[in-house]
Amino acid sequence: MRSAGRAKLQRFRGPSTLLGALLLNIAVGCTSDDGTSPLPDPLVLGGPGKGIGSFHQPRAITLLSDGTAVVIDRSGRLQTFDPDGRFRTSWRMPEIEEGQPIDCAATPWGTILVGDTHYARLIEFTPDGRELRRFGEDLDLEIVRGVAVGRDGTIFVADYGERDRIHRFERDGRYLGFFGRRGDGEGELLRPEGLAVGEDGDLYVVDCGHHRVLRFRADGTFVASFGGIGEQEGSFLLPMDITAAPDGSLYVVDFQGNRVQRFTSDGRFLGACGGPGTGSGRLATPRGVEVRAEREGHRVVVADTNNHRIQSFIWPDTGGGEAGG
Repeated sequence: MRSAGRAKLQRFRGPSTLLGALLLNIAVGCTSDDGTSPLPDPLVLGGPGKGIGSFHQPRAITLLSDGTAVVIDRSGRLQTFDPDGRFRTSWRMPEIEEGQPIDCAATPWGTILVGDTHYARLIEFTPDGRELRRFGEDLDLEIVRGVAVGRDGTIFVADYGERDRIHRFERDGRYLGFFGRRGDGEGELLRPEGLAVGEDGDLYVVDCGHHRVLRFRADGTFVASFGGIGEQEGSFLLPMDITAAPDGSLYVVDFQGNRVQRFTSDGRFLGACGGPGTGSGRLATPRGVEVRAEREGHRVVVADTNNHRIQSFIWPDTGGGEAGG
């Protein structure tokens, strides 16, 4: 196991903390020669249950600009937590009989946009759970999956079914059209899942069925792809979500591979951590990932779905994230 020391964390008393820990001495290697190392010194929030601060298979997570974490679990409930992991509020989706949402995104204007998966629409909420609007219901969307919002307010939505497409909306909900189609060729999709808008303005799409990530310009022009099926570094086993860090690097959560991998914007592998299991730092079919920059490195937050918890850790080696393409 290759490692250059061990990070020391200041733990908080009381409820588990999510984002507020200080990393004092950073020197952790996320990968090793003989396997995947666990998430380094993770902070854990939640556990199985349907009470306040517990989760039933958390699926999606997003971070608001003030550090508030928003988590959606399979009960159709949204819960929010402050940067120290303290519960703030919760509410439920208006309908869940047909199924529960898969993804959500924080908007640049401070709201939460939820892809209402089986109701083929989007719903926007304030951080305290007040519904603001619904849109997309008249567009024949299929099963709504990933949601991302660009800094200019453009809303991107992935759906799949018979067609597998990426839809574009103006900030006000006006429909701008779609790009992409189902297929096995370059730039074609098979079950698109998570979406992320990079610092360069490009859209990164988790092409789950092909175990890869596709990169598009904001107008839908295909640029490149990386990944492929496998357990080796830089490959995936059912990737589910992706997030872009301020330095341009990308974090991808691998559902069946039970790990988080980091890449440059052009797909160069930078590291991995996680591994299957129930112990601290191990993962059980994770579905969501988010990141924010902190003084010590990148704070990476993972929806550890079948461990019914959220795990948060610092990825200290955040150099080398910029790349061309």
